[in-house]
Amino acid sequence: MRRLIRMSLIVAISLSLLPGCWDIREIQEINYITALGIDFRDGEYMVYAQMLDFSSVAKQESGKATEQIPIWVGRGTGKTLSEAITDIYTTNQQQLSWGHVTALVLTEPVLTAERMNQVFDLTNRSQEIRYTKWIYGTQNRLEELFTTTPFFQLSPLHSLLHEPQESFKQFSFVRPIQFNQFIIRYREKGATVVLPSIHISSANWSENMRQHPLMELSGAFFIQGQKNKGWMSREDISGIRWLASRSARATIEIKKEGDSVGSILFEAPQPAIEVIRQNDVVTYRVKLNVNAMVQHMHRKISLEEMNKLAKQALSDEIVQTFQKASRKNIDPYQLSLHLYRKNPELWKKLNAEGKDVTDESLQDVEVSIRLRFWGQRKNMEN
Repeated sequence: MRRLIRMSLIVAISLSLLPGCWDIREIQEINYITALGIDFRDGEYMVYAQMLDFSSVAKQESGKATEQIPIWVGRGTGKTLSEAITDIYTTNQQQLSWGHVTALVLTEPVLTAERMNQVFDLTNRSQEIRYTKWIYGTQNRLEELFTTTPFFQLSPLHSLLHEPQESFKQFSFVRPIQFNQFIIRYREKGATVVLPSIHISSANWSENMRQHPLMELSGAFFIQGQKNKGWMSREDISGIRWLASRSARATIEIKKEGDSVGSILFEAPQPAIEVIRQNDVVTYRVKLNVNAMVQHMHRKISLEEMNKLAKQALSDEIVQTFQKASRKNIDPYQLSLHLYRKNPELWKKLNAEGKDVTDESLQDVEVSIRLRFWGQRKNMEN
C-alpha cells in the first residue's frame, strides 16, 4: 500500500513538472504574411506585405465560399531593406509570422546587383522565410498585385502568384522559378536567369458583366552576370518554353501561306544544345524532340505536309525568339552556360571579347515531332 502511494506521488509530481500548452496561440491571434514585394523609388526601399486571415481560409476550405476573404497589404519604407521591414512592425497589432511567405515580387529598379544583395541578405538570414518561395518581377504597382483575387471568391493562395506551376503544366508560357533556383542561376557563370514578370489584366474575364482583373504572366526579365539585361514580352519569347522544361505544354496555330490549317498541341519536349567549335569561333545547334497531337483541322492537308508545317512552326518560334533577344544582347537559351560547362577556358576568352554568344551564334534548329491524332482524321489526306 505504501509503495502504491509513493508511486502515485512520484507520478503526480512528474506530471506537474511537464511543460503545458498554456502559451499556445490560436490561428486568429497571429498575422500571417503570404507574399512579400520590394520596390525602390526616390532613394528608398519600399516593402509590401500581403496578409491573409488564415481562420477565414480554413473556413472557406471546409465549404463553399460565401464572401471574399479580406486581404491586407502593409507598407514600410527605409533607406535599407531592414529599415523598411522595421517600419512595418511599428504599426503591427499582433504577432507577425513570415513562415507562410510563398511569393516574392521585385520591381525593375530592384534588379541591380547592389539591391539584389540586400534582398538575398534579408531573405537568407531570416529563420522564417522559405527558400522555396516563387519569385517574380513586375512593372505594376505592388499594392494592386497583392489585392487581386482569383475566381469564385477563392483565397488568393489559389492564384497565379502562389500556385504558378499548375498553369504552366496546362499551357506553358514562362517557366516559374523558385528562389533557391534563382540564386543558383544568378551566381553561376554563363547562366541567364529568366525571371517571370506578372501584371494585371482585365481583358479576358468578367464577373456578373463586370470586368474582373486577374494576374497574368506578361513576359520576363533576363539577368546575366548579375546585371539586368532587360524585359521582353511573352509574345517575343515564346520559344524559350520548349528549352526550359520537359513539362512544357502549349497549342500552336499551324499556318500555310498565312492562312490557318489547324492547331497542334505540343508537349513533353526533349531539348539538347550542341556546341560547335571551328578554331576560336563557336556556334550552337538546337535539337528538339517533342510529342504532338492534332487538335483541330480547318483545311484538307496530307499527314506529311502537316508534319512539315508543324516542324517549321516550332523552328520559327525558337529562331525568332533568339533573334529578338540577341538584339538586346540577351541569351535566352543558356548557350553561354553550355559553352562554359563544356570548355571553361574557351568561354573565359570569348566572354571577355563578347563573342561567346552573338546574333549569329544559332547555326541550326533541328525539330523532330511524334505526331498523333485524336478522334477521326477529318480533313486529313492520306
